[in-house]
Amino acid sequence: MHSKISKSSPRHASSKVAPRAAAQAQPAKKAHVARPRFGDEMSTGRGSALRAAGRRAISAPATGADYLSAFEKKIAALKRDVAAGKPGAQQELAAVIEDRQGVQAAVADVEKKIAANSDPSVAAELNQKLAEVKAFGVKVAGMNPTERQNLKNFFRLAKEDPAAFKRFVDGIKAQEAAPAQPAAPVQQAAPAGAPANIQAAIDFGLSQQGAPYVGGASPFRFGTPGDGRTYQMDGQKPYVSPKGVIGYDCSGLMVTMLKKAGINISNLGSSRAMKSTLPGVDKNQLQPGDLLVKNGHVAMYIGDGKMIESVPGGVKVSDASKYINDAAYSGHRPG
Repeated sequence: MHSKISKSSPRHASSKVAPRAAAQAQPAKKAHVARPRFGDEMSTGRGSALRAAGRRAISAPATGADYLSAFEKKIAALKRDVAAGKPGAQQELAAVIEDRQGVQAAVADVEKKIAANSDPSVAAELNQKLAEVKAFGVKVAGMNPTERQNLKNFFRLAKEDPAAFKRFVDGIKAQEAAPAQPAAPVQQAAPAGAPANIQAAIDFGLSQQGAPYVGGASPFRFGTPGDGRTYQMDGQKPYVSPKGVIGYDCSGLMVTMLKKAGINISNLGSSRAMKSTLPGVDKNQLQPGDLLVKNGHVAMYIGDGKMIESVPGGVKVSDASKYINDAAYSGHRPG
């Protein structure tokens, strides 16, 4: 996902990594399917990653960091990854370079306003805004693809419910302004999360974000370096298996991930086979590692309301609700 940083204060329109948070929702002109509103989603466990992304974006910036140095460090590391052939590195490099350009443009815009300003009462506000934009640039430079997607989803929900978003921002400002309180006693959390083998599969899938989609006809769809040729399945567009680059189709990603968990479903190399063979599970009872399947596509639920899938744009983390709420998809538990 390529993104740009908008030319405005990070507290109100942090970046084009996400939709402009301050934009007002358009009046509904016709009936539509209800979607989760910002306040509802942020109050659930599913919204924890989005809350964290929003809090990092909105909270008071650290001082003393140089955003250009942060970007240069990230870009240098990604160039080494590209040279080593790491899946998704080229796409991530392009996204980070675009982010840097966006931050530079936002900084230049504020600096231009400072140079044109002659009102001392406005100068302090503009200088504060400049510091915030630069500090937000440091945060953006440090984002990985998952964090970027979480921030995008956060601001998408914020756009749908601006009143709830304002309460969220005001709450963070109030916490920052409040005097420090003694730390509460630490309580041992109850065991939670996926079993170790399933977590290994999920971690592997997350490491493949950005790997290209190679189509169902490719013999390289199970995570082996491609040969540079184009393959086409009946009813599907042609897709290239880039030479020397690891890629997946939707079912190939699932098979490869589950192997990392010690679960071999290589004999179920299509979503149709998975749907007809794997045990069903109610979509209200999904656990990390469960599959959301329809004839033609499959994704893995990874917890916290998210799923990972390989689609024509590549391997990515998505909001699982779009398949959970789609009657064409059913839940299945491998292993």
